[in-house]
Amino acid sequence: MGLFGKKGICTICNVNEGSKDIADGCVCKSCISKTYPFIITLSWKKITSSQIHKAIEAAEQNARLKELFQPTKKIEKYFSIDENNRLWQANGLNVIFSYDDIISYDLLEDGESITKGGIGSAAVGGILFGGVGAVVGGVTGKKKTKQEINEFRVKIVTRNEMCKEVYINFLTTGAVKSDSFLYKSYKNSAQSIITELAVILDSCSSQEKPISNADEISKYKKLFDDGVITQEEFEAKKKQLLGL
Repeated sequence: MGLFGKKGICTICNVNEGSKDIADGCVCKSCISKTYPFIITLSWKKITSSQIHKAIEAAEQNARLKELFQPTKKIEKYFSIDENNRLWQANGLNVIFSYDDIISYDLLEDGESITKGGIGSAAVGGILFGGVGAVVGGVTGKKKTKQEINEFRVKIVTRNEMCKEVYINFLTTGAVKSDSFLYKSYKNSAQSIITELAVILDSCSSQEKPISNADEISKYKKLFDDGVITQEEFEAKKKQLLGL
């Protein structure tokens, strides 16, 4: 930091004046804005320039996926799926994920796992599957005598380095009674989400995976970034893939 509290040049862009100190330099307001939604913090002094570069790169990829994302299926206010482009989003989280990002999922109730599943495994716990997505039973889980539920949420573990865990929390306004209509409604929503996650993982386990429009556009975007094709060629290909 220089005289009168002035910071040096931004370590990230090497152009603008720094606004916040970071672990190995400083970062400007413009570069901070480019890290959203992957870095949201007041403790910038703990963040390294390498983390910021990764966050900006991830944010740029996320912006491209947001352009593609057109939900074909929604589970109330909790979960959206774009079956055509093989993308999904936990509502309220400004991040778009691909099908291949999912590693595992877990339905948690007051710290206990009710239903779980992952790559190469069927769902275990309260849901049993007969074939792809056929639900035989519901989210029943372990029988409990307690009358108040304080935690009920789906946890999704992903390959996204900047967002490794996604939580879909049903109890946003506090605890509920285990025999209430509201809790039963949450269970139905959770069951629907778990079913969709199982179907997504099943589709990813097939040996011949279809190439999505998102993958194709990302491939051509890289060719454009590398100077192999022109912007006009990239835009034309993107419109073709999107059917515009």
